[in-house]
Amino acid sequence: MHLALNQARVRVDTAYSKLQNTEGLASHLEIQLGIEKRWDIGSEHYNKFRNEASLLKYRSALDDLEHLVVMRLFELSKLSLSGTGYKLWQQISKALQRRSDAIQNAIIRYNTQAALLVPPRPKLTWKDIVEYSFLGEFDLLRHSRTDIRNHDWTTPAHREATVKYFKLQRAHEEIQRLNVEVRRLCTAIHDEQVNTIATIDRLLETDRTLAVELKSRYQARAAVNAVHLFRLDQLKSQRAFSGKWDIGVRLGSSSLLPHGQSEATSSPPHTGL
Repeated sequence: MHLALNQARVRVDTAYSKLQNTEGLASHLEIQLGIEKRWDIGSEHYNKFRNEASLLKYRSALDDLEHLVVMRLFELSKLSLSGTGYKLWQQISKALQRRSDAIQNAIIRYNTQAALLVPPRPKLTWKDIVEYSFLGEFDLLRHSRTDIRNHDWTTPAHREATVKYFKLQRAHEEIQRLNVEVRRLCTAIHDEQVNTIATIDRLLETDRTLAVELKSRYQARAAVNAVHLFRLDQLKSQRAFSGKWDIGVRLGSSSLLPHGQSEATSSPPHTGL
């Protein structure tokens, strides 16, 4: 009993000494900073900086939790890789078990600090953390050190509209490119047909056997070209088609258009997009 009283007296004396030292340091700071009146408990400045201190502790707990969750996501992604060996798989599994205990402790610290804020932040459970399968789903980022909740891009509808806008721009660029490729393919099929037929006609006079073999082989290719032309005709018949209808001339070659057909000849244009 006597020993317990002595230990209690020592703790009281130590606490009183710390209090005196703290008061002396506070007085020194008040003189250095020119503070005439101390903050009272419940005053405006007291509440403001008390909230700042609480927010600092909250952010620290949030940073620790984010760090652990991100590491868990990376380990989960590495665990599912096909090239991961058995030993490495075991090491990652053990690390995930240890990480789970650390995350649970971090959740407790986070919830404690979140309840002290004004207004209180929503609490988290282990189920919420386990359901995170991708870094973009980590909703805690909106409560992180830089508050981004008021930015336009944080709204899901704005992000979706932005993605669709850029997809639409790329689609217009793709249409322009396809208009060029459609005409090139038509021109290539036309030039190949004219050249092959002309070559077969010449061979019929000089080497009939080679002409028959060339004609036989070209029939298979002509069947494939017929499928391409059918699909191209379907594409050109659409109202939104904005390309040219006529057959072009390959750069560096003479015009291979049939007799009487001008390069500028084309069907009536359709309205564009």
